[in-house]
Amino acid sequence: MRPGFATTRAGSRGRCARLPSFASEVRRQLAAGAAVGQRAGTRAELAGLVDAAGDWDENGVTLRTSSAAVARSAVRLWRSEFGLDSGLSPTRPDRFGRTRYAVRTEGNGAIQAADELRFARGSRSVADRAAYLRGAFQGAGSVTRPGGRGGYHLEIVHRDEEFAKRVAAFSRVPLKLARRRGRWVAYTKSADGVTSLLAQMGLNEAVLEYEARAVLGEVKANANRVTNFDSANAGRTATAAARQQRALESLDPARLPQALRDMLELRLEHPDASLAELAQMGGLSKSAVNHRLRRLVSLSARSG
Repeated sequence: MRPGFATTRAGSRGRCARLPSFASEVRRQLAAGAAVGQRAGTRAELAGLVDAAGDWDENGVTLRTSSAAVARSAVRLWRSEFGLDSGLSPTRPDRFGRTRYAVRTEGNGAIQAADELRFARGSRSVADRAAYLRGAFQGAGSVTRPGGRGGYHLEIVHRDEEFAKRVAAFSRVPLKLARRRGRWVAYTKSADGVTSLLAQMGLNEAVLEYEARAVLGEVKANANRVTNFDSANAGRTATAAARQQRALESLDPARLPQALRDMLELRLEHPDASLAELAQMGGLSKSAVNHRLRRLVSLSARSG
């Protein structure tokens, strides 16, 4: 099992205990990124989160979420951006039995912060728009497990039409808008759309996991129909992997820096290894492996 995006959990309590979803893992990773505090647009991220999951009243705002990681991230963002302390408490479980959390921020500081968040929401910078989408997804987003029966689907759902339209406008890939059971949905149902939006939110590792699991799901589905395939059909299932392999093989190791040369040789020697496995074999972090592989693919595209 690859770290970061678990799909199994031992010791589940009760017959109806649910396994962590891919969407919950994405939200957790987004919240963890905000906790690190090393990326741009955190105020716009808070604006997206509050717009997605917050309810304002005359004294302040209450943000509700089923993710403990998102709740803790909201507390940190209020403190880091506006110096405000928020109260975090569990609330009544939702209809699926999941614990929900309320983050309450109130007082004059919170009311004044509303104007600042409104300004951040209207920013036209690429970084702020990506940050707003990160917050919006944490508060109201969902994405299907790659390779699952539900196909490819990422959506952000809200009662406010203007919020859904803003999400669609900020996305660099086209999102469709629809009204479903009294709520507005901005969504994409294509693999490219899902991975592009995840990448825009800065989730490069999630993109790699999504693509890898999507391929695995397709292979499993194809295996159930293998008797109906001839060799030509079977060959097409490997086209994407072969294209990537050819891209790396086109590079001249002698013209690469030593670090990239070592990574190229490692990947070509182990084409089926996961990021974690490559990191272990190369004595690197997964982040370093991911960065070097992306540089190699970029160099191949330029030389081609």
